[in-house]
This record gives sequence, C-alpha cells and structure tokens, in this order.
Amino acid sequence: MTVIVAASALLLVLSSAWQLRSRRISGVLAIIVLVLYLALLHFAFGFPSFPAEVAKGETNADAGPLVLALFISMVLGMGAEYLYHYLDSKPQETKFDWRTFVKPFLVSPMVFVPLAASLQNAKVDLSSFNIPLLMLFLVAFENGFLWRGYFTRKLAQS
Repeated sequence: MTVIVAASALLLVLSSAWQLRSRRISGVLAIIVLVLYLALLHFAFGFPSFPAEVAKGETNADAGPLVLALFISMVLGMGAEYLYHYLDSKPQETKFDWRTFVKPFLVSPMVFVPLAASLQNAKVDLSSFNIPLLMLFLVAFENGFLWRGYFTRKLAQS
C-alpha cells in the first residue's frame, strides 16, 4: 500500500508541476495542498515506511505479488473504462484527452483500498489459476472500470 500511495503522490506532484507551467496560482496552490497532505500522512501514519509485521496474524510473504497483480488488473479496468467512453463517443469528438485518461489513476489508491482490505486474511494460492483467483481479478477489473461511480458514492457518503 505504501508503494501505491507513493506512486500516486508522485503522479500528483507531476500533475501539479504541469499545472504550475500553465496556471501559476492554481499550480502553487496544488503543490501547497499536496505538501500538507504528505506531511499529514507522514505525521499520522509514518508514511513512507514499510512495516516489518502485519498487525493481525503472521506475515504473509506471498501477499505482495497478489496485491500488485490485483492493482494492475484494477488499473487496466480504469484504462478500459476510458477506452469504452472513447469508442462510444461520436467520430468528431474522438480527441484523446490525457487529463481525462490520467484522472482515474490519481484516485486509484482510494478505489483499491477496500479490495485490498477484504483480502487481508485471505489465503489465496497463486501457484494454480482457479475460479476463485479469476473472480478476484475480475472484481479488481470491475472496481477499476466502475471507479467513477464508486468514487462518487464514497464522496457522497463522507
């Protein structure tokens, strides 16, 4: 999770730096808010740190590849959602918009956390590809594809 949050923070820094080139005030404001956010993460949770142990139970060394594979599946779902809307638009409106394409990847940790939390105590065997493992990948892809509805619902609840 630390790597995912750090990668998203890096993308936000790059996006803010890009905004700084074109719109000085909004870019500076975005960088200030991002620095405050990262400082809050650092002081509240010790970010970035890699814990030596899992809070509950024993350390599961095989969870890393599964989490990474599920995150990649979710990101592929986010890309598929953009492609779906791109192909669904009228031919004269089919201009690639990189901002719309990058937007879901910036919120990907917030979409991925509930899925990762549900797998915390799951014992998944990666040595054989079976139906339960396929369902995990499909649920991760679905979370990515339906990120906009999930994100809107979570914002409305908070």
